[in-house]
Amino acid sequence: MKKIYQLRFVLLFSGLFLFFTACQKEKQAPVLLEEFTTTDSANIIVPEDAAIMANNIAGREKYINCNTFYGPQVQMGNGHIRSWVNLSKCDKKPLAIGIEFTAQSFYDLPTDPKNFAAGTFVLKLHPKATSTTPFDHIVVNWEPNGHEPAGIYDVPHFDMHFYKISLAEQAAIGPIPGPVPAKGYLPASYVIQAGTVPQMGTHWLDPSSPELPPTLLPFTHTFVYGASNGKVIFLEPMITRAFMLSGVSVVKPFPQPILFLPFNTNYPEVYRIWKNASNSRHYVALTDFVHR
Repeated sequence: MKKIYQLRFVLLFSGLFLFFTACQKEKQAPVLLEEFTTTDSANIIVPEDAAIMANNIAGREKYINCNTFYGPQVQMGNGHIRSWVNLSKCDKKPLAIGIEFTAQSFYDLPTDPKNFAAGTFVLKLHPKATSTTPFDHIVVNWEPNGHEPAGIYDVPHFDMHFYKISLAEQAAIGPIPGPVPAKGYLPASYVIQAGTVPQMGTHWLDPSSPELPPTLLPFTHTFVYGASNGKVIFLEPMITRAFMLSGVSVVKPFPQPILFLPFNTNYPEVYRIWKNASNSRHYVALTDFVHR
């Protein structure tokens, strides 16, 4: 009997030792988050601009004489993301505004589709961005299971909202659809999506997007306009996680309205997606600005 108790004690002690050792190992080996460093402030050059710099003497000056201004970084997954804007040195006009993703930001993302807060990443803009464009802030919404319509957008993807309203105004948006924007403030071809999303707004889609009927190709990326209370409040590239990780470059003009609010500022006409092979970072940008 004494030997049995001794054996039980040894087994219990061994089990506790292994448990505490495992806990110790977990504490000793935390996940190292990939961050932007304090000295990491080089100018961002989109791939097409790099080609201009290399081959077009007339256009080269525009891109050499530009500065990139960054917003604060925000943790996403095992990495970080941040906003940025490129301004021309000569006339201080915007050339591009976008989001920079470290490579590890696409990993260990939230998996609960009902935890809206966990999948929401708010990016502040540098004052140079808010003073030269209509945008106030950017919100990246991670959709681990996608969303409606079923069979089209129900795949893991990111909704990247470039908001023209304040964060407080955005947070006050409820689920009840308000009046639609007056004619001319949305592209004529765009159609309203079924629901209004609280704290986002009503989404308007481009019916010519290849993932929609009648084409029904697998969804990879598209461009959405958003509205609330009769006003256009955001512009949104919507991109799958798989496509971001593919590193495929995209340069795509998106349909334009004929009226703009606020006016007397600079609006983009193209969205771009690319990966920088030298630093393994991914980029989404709105470019080709026109004063409206």
